[in-house]
Amino acid sequence: MKHIRLGLLLGLVIAAGVPALAQPALVPRFERPENGLVLARPTHDGAFFDVLGRRAAAFGYEGRPFEVWTYPLKLVEDVRLGFEIEDYPVPIDGLDAQASIEVRPEATTITYAHAAFTVRQTLFAPMDEAGVVMLLDVETVRPLTITVSFRPDLSLMWPAGLMTGFLGWDAGQHRYFTGEETQRFYGIVGSPLAEDVSVQPYQEEPADVPTRFEMRVTPEMAEASLIPIVFAGSTEGRAVAEATYDRLLANATGLYTETAEHYGEVETLWIDTPDDRLDRAFAWAKVGIDKGLATNPMLGTGFVAGFRTSGNSERPGFAWFFGRDALWTTFATTATGDYDATRTALDFLQKFQRADGKIPHEVSQSAALLDWFEDYPYAWASADATPLFVIVHADLWRATGDDAFLRKHWESIKKAYAFSAATDRDGNGLIENTGVGHGWVEGGALYPPHEELYMQGLWIEASENIAELAEALGDGRLAGEARAAAERTRVATEATYWLPDEGFYAVTTTFPDATSLVADEGAQASTSLSRGGIANERPAEVMPENTAMQGVPFWWHTLDADRAQQALDALGGGAVATDWGARILDARSERYDPLSYHNGSVWPLFSGWVSMGAYAYGRPHVGYQALMASALLTEQDALGYVTELLSGDFNAAFGRSSHHQVWSEAMVATPVVSGLLGLDVRDRGRLLRFAPQLPADWDSVQVGNVVVGDARYDFRLVRTDSELRITATRQEGSGTVHLELAPAFPLDARIRSVTVDGEEAEFEVVREGDVQRAVVTSALDERNEIVFRYDEGSAAFVRHEAPVPGATNQGLRILRDRAEDRTLRLVLEGRGGRTYTFGVRTPHRIEAVSGVAVRPIGRGLYEVDVTFEGAPDRYNRRTLTLPLLSDN
Repeated sequence: MKHIRLGLLLGLVIAAGVPALAQPALVPRFERPENGLVLARPTHDGAFFDVLGRRAAAFGYEGRPFEVWTYPLKLVEDVRLGFEIEDYPVPIDGLDAQASIEVRPEATTITYAHAAFTVRQTLFAPMDEAGVVMLLDVETVRPLTITVSFRPDLSLMWPAGLMTGFLGWDAGQHRYFTGEETQRFYGIVGSPLAEDVSVQPYQEEPADVPTRFEMRVTPEMAEASLIPIVFAGSTEGRAVAEATYDRLLANATGLYTETAEHYGEVETLWIDTPDDRLDRAFAWAKVGIDKGLATNPMLGTGFVAGFRTSGNSERPGFAWFFGRDALWTTFATTATGDYDATRTALDFLQKFQRADGKIPHEVSQSAALLDWFEDYPYAWASADATPLFVIVHADLWRATGDDAFLRKHWESIKKAYAFSAATDRDGNGLIENTGVGHGWVEGGALYPPHEELYMQGLWIEASENIAELAEALGDGRLAGEARAAAERTRVATEATYWLPDEGFYAVTTTFPDATSLVADEGAQASTSLSRGGIANERPAEVMPENTAMQGVPFWWHTLDADRAQQALDALGGGAVATDWGARILDARSERYDPLSYHNGSVWPLFSGWVSMGAYAYGRPHVGYQALMASALLTEQDALGYVTELLSGDFNAAFGRSSHHQVWSEAMVATPVVSGLLGLDVRDRGRLLRFAPQLPADWDSVQVGNVVVGDARYDFRLVRTDSELRITATRQEGSGTVHLELAPAFPLDARIRSVTVDGEEAEFEVVREGDVQRAVVTSALDERNEIVFRYDEGSAAFVRHEAPVPGATNQGLRILRDRAEDRTLRLVLEGRGGRTYTFGVRTPHRIEAVSGVAVRPIGRGLYEVDVTFEGAPDRYNRRTLTLPLLSDN
């Protein structure tokens, strides 16, 4: 056995004889399970990929090496393959031979192609094991020597550290081990075929060279077996690491199958729409969210924020626990019926709630190894996780009626609410960031906020939600106080932030000469406002910027409807809405910087806020454009995942972006379910609202596995030019469930009747924004059919295409779509000098107008060409009024 000490350098070699053990068998070939989710393409140099279990992960970029972690421990980096063919004296660098990548929920496969061989490298992380398995599927015409090289880098996630490590070779087991002097942290890398070719002799001065082992594979061996390479780690000593390694090696086939079956058996909501791209993005969003659950052996299981390689840092992206990231993500898990994931996230955050009620902003994966919560400022840096904690509990309770879980957390919920309530220290009805922590804005030209619109949106919803919970638990006093607080903040928000001349809500109040927030003075801080530790004598000023943060109060429909309609014009236009998502800040602002984290970049998170806010106020075009902008990122960079942030000017992710960002996945899933489809489980799991706002060119949708109480339902919607038919089928469960249907129709459609299982039913027509809804309520049985009969209306539609990487913002924006008084009135934005084509569905003939070309493309369908004047480097707005003529 060879044993060396390492830091960045390889050091002393200690040799010891160990009896050779029987060589474990290779992995027999097996048929991989299929769950229907596969994405594949030629490799793109520099595109991110990851392989994730609950306890371990591999992170890398196509065409580059990868690294392996077993939380919270980094084992190795710079992992790569090399090949040498017998009687062929040219070594082949594996990175040069990468040809294609295939991504499945359970595994990633990279194919290496050469005239003499093909090697398929499959990486997977078993769901609940602290290790990663690599399986090599080799086809070769001659014996092939495969070299696996890596750099041992035994280190903990920041800010904890380890002593200088050592590396050893166990010849009997064909594996390396790496550890440090406490004997607590260990990693093991090896293969049954591995032969060490790199451990330096004792006599040599330490040198920074990769560790390498070789494996000789004959054509006959390759035909019969897969070649396994195993990475295992432990925070509990060498024996545990070795036991994990042995399990992974002995049961690679079974563990792969179990991992694949996990994703095949997740019983959450599914969709089947006319757009396969959206269907794939939604399915992968659920996978990406599930992969965000991580188990730290010392802290427990919760949602981490996102993933990329660690590079020269000590954290792979945002792969530790963040309060607000987890809570924004749980709106998706609750919406799709993954209630256990929501409970897991809330349990984790409750465990680390501060005594005064504040919810942590972030918890490092090495927090248990040092005094994270006292010695570092990051745990309590933000204010928004605390009201979000209240909102998510209410969202879960309304969907499930889980009184036991609510009562278990009730004291924590009340403490969180009380903490946020105490931050309105001047009594103006607006909760504060100064002396408490940032809300959304953490830096840049919009910093520091004193009171954020974002925070007021959260506070209004948290107050209304805790009132509902308190009333259910018999606390009428708290319910009354909370409802009064919600209304007081609503009034103050309208009075403070609404800018009538601009037509949108301002982003913050701020002190003009403030340079930083006083981080977290606590809920019982002095009632005097502070900035930089100095009491403020002047009132805060409003910062009049148009930002995506308006989507947050709009999400819950908390602000004035007429004002929201104006603000959504500002959010849906090309100054905020790009083809790849919503900018945080209007590009026309003097503060705008497309490369800024907080005052110019595009986040799918912001796109989700805008999408949800638009659907809430009956603006489906704005909502759908924002949704599709994020969904179409699923296959752009890291296959199957949506990145954290992109440039405000070009369709390209930042290098520092977490290319698999969990709340970015959530902002595909939530707007699909709760926005586009309008599915909302209410009344403690006893009422399902189904209020779809579908694109005009969609004639059918299926939604399955909708969890309502203890039952599951499938829905099928079919639309013709005279009726909309919705069939609900109970797949399992029992109990009384009511269905509230409120599908959206164009404003000129005339709803003539609604029948439930053939019987006439009463309905109400409600108008909001650019749509009208026909609302009907019915009890659900084993199978029900609800039919809306109508005179068809008129509406526009556009197919949103994925922009090429590096593209600038070019797409058509449909802001308003109102068909009334035999005209179709559209408010559009487009680039100056460009002609765009969009569709219209209408039972009428469309009369052409000056500068517009109209042509029929099918029964009741038209294409319309419209040209925009003005500067080509900016978006220009045009109002288009198309006469609708009768055929008679």
